[in-house]
Amino acid sequence: MSSQKDTQKAPNDIRIGINSRPKYVIKYSTSIMEEKKLTELKFSAVGGSIGRLLDIVEVLKILKPGLYQQNRITSVAYQTVDSNNTLLNQKLYPKLEVVLSTEEPKNKTEGFQNKMDEKKRKEIEEIMKKRKEEIEKRGRRGAPRGRGRGRGRRGGFRGRRGGFRGRPRRGDGRLRRGDNRRGAGRGSPRGRGRGAPRGNRGRGGK
Repeated sequence: MSSQKDTQKAPNDIRIGINSRPKYVIKYSTSIMEEKKLTELKFSAVGGSIGRLLDIVEVLKILKPGLYQQNRITSVAYQTVDSNNTLLNQKLYPKLEVVLSTEEPKNKTEGFQNKMDEKKRKEIEEIMKKRKEEIEKRGRRGAPRGRGRGRGRRGGFRGRRGGFRGRPRRGDGRLRRGDNRRGAGRGSPRGRGRGAPRGNRGRGGK
């Protein structure tokens, strides 16, 4: 029955959970108000999700001018029972319900908040726009750095190759004992191989 109720809930009945992303909730809320010509939004959150709900509501009141707010605080009990329906454990969690409406409510509760002052709303909206622009500028500045890092990796790889060739040799130019790697093998015949044939030629001449 609970799943059937969830599927039949109204589009403006929005439940906020731990995994809810405020950005997408705000986008959804503004879109359904414009498309469906809704006059109110109903939000609810339990426990740790209440903080997310408050953030969403405050942003919506700035983006959509003239919204009235009504708050209602209750509690929800979560029970754990065994196979015999015997109560094993029960926990109470706070629940916050918020209604945002474009029309002033007739029955005002203790949690009623009047619409935001327009001057104050515009000031906060301007601050939000500047912050958004700063974040976008930082993103554009960071793009070239990513390409530069790719070039740096190429240079670093070349440096590692050079270091690998020079690694088998000691300070006096001789090879280290036990260096049978390909890098060492490439370097060793060049130094000794050139000298060996010259000596053999000389002996053959005698």
